[in-house]
Amino acid sequence: MPVPSGADVDVIAVTGACAQERSSCARGIAEAQGFVFVPADQTGQGLETVDRAVDLMRKSIHVQGLVLEYPIGVPVMEIVGSLTAPDAGTRLIDLVCVLDVGCLLADLDSEEFIRLPLIGDADDGGVIASKAELIVAQIEFASTIAVVNGGSLRPRALERATSLVSKLAPWAERRLVANPCDVHGRDRSDGLHSPSGKTYSQQPPNAGWVSILNQELPSQRQSCVVEAIRYEQYRPFHPGRLHHALNTCLFHGHRGHILRSAGFARLASRPRITAQWDQVGRIFTLSPLALDDSLGAEDELLAFGQDLAFIGTGLDEVRLRQILDDAALSDAELAAGPMVWANFPDEFPAWSTTAT
Repeated sequence: MPVPSGADVDVIAVTGACAQERSSCARGIAEAQGFVFVPADQTGQGLETVDRAVDLMRKSIHVQGLVLEYPIGVPVMEIVGSLTAPDAGTRLIDLVCVLDVGCLLADLDSEEFIRLPLIGDADDGGVIASKAELIVAQIEFASTIAVVNGGSLRPRALERATSLVSKLAPWAERRLVANPCDVHGRDRSDGLHSPSGKTYSQQPPNAGWVSILNQELPSQRQSCVVEAIRYEQYRPFHPGRLHHALNTCLFHGHRGHILRSAGFARLASRPRITAQWDQVGRIFTLSPLALDDSLGAEDELLAFGQDLAFIGTGLDEVRLRQILDDAALSDAELAAGPMVWANFPDEFPAWSTTAT
């Protein structure tokens, strides 16, 4: 029978960097669930395509829901935001990331950029995004991860790749599949099987770095192959020393390989601003996230100083902490106050003071 008027349409979203495996997986899920399949070449055209598909669903018979396949150029945050908006008319029950582990480590170390599709009549000059960041976001936001092409790796390399995935997305259900069509079976008609039994819309999973900062990383996700470290420091960073560390020893000269780091940071030269620290492989950004002055009486600071999560292999935790501590203000610098901090050398890109 048709979807009742006013009822939300069940949706499974499928992401992935490898088009062939992603498409095969999405089609297989649609067939197994009895859902309508909407391919990436249509969803990539913008929200209007999804809206039309939802409207058609309400008029269809014997159709249970939609499987929306998305091209890599559509950021996963936009996918989740559009499908979980109060007026979207959709119930996101699962977000599947189809992950080719044979390419994973190379992709995360890539400096390739992808041009994002223009949405509607937008004319933004052509926005580009880091492929590595797009892939990591897909992993971190996923509730189900279909690990494909594992047979292309030797056992040790496969263990490293799957261990990394478990750190990036500790709450996602991981399935090592030989055939991408086998991700969802008939027994998964209720969508996401989270520990609470809720769908994605009701309880999105936390990214690994968030779980590390909250000290909620599941014990079964602990591994000596890929390590996770939380760094806390209440003093702001000296912008000059932090910039030097980032370009010389933190990601390049530091023993081990930092694959992913994220969290909250503060620069002494830019007081009252909490910044988002975001690094994937060779790509690093430090961007304004929240202004202290904009907080309400009941709001809490995201961080007083630095609160960062590091995920990588062969990490020297003592050396890592030393590098970051050396970049923080000394006793004398801290006592000097913001008037002096404002004159510190600061080579980071300028931030908009309207950050929220």
